[in-house]
Amino acid sequence: MKREITKTEETGHKPEIFVLRPYNHKQLADFYGVCWLTFQRWVKKNEDQIGKKTGHFYSINQVLIIFKIFGMPKRFKVSLSEVEEMFKAA
Repeated sequence: MKREITKTEETGHKPEIFVLRPYNHKQLADFYGVCWLTFQRWVKKNEDQIGKKTGHFYSINQVLIIFKIFGMPKRFKVSLSEVEEMFKAA
């Protein structure tokens, strides 16, 4: 089962597809519209909750924790509860 949510915007633009998967630092920073150094500072302040990444990627569980701490990125028209349901269903 794929872990993705597709939402169509009312403006008729192409829908943004959210896929719950491991992401690296740069990808997550892009989601929030900040440079990777700013995002790194955010994560460092919450490292006790998020944990250290394995290799270059944050695990799916860590990505969920990041979304809980910083909120869902605005570019995705989904709520955190929808993402959590998607995670539980897989």
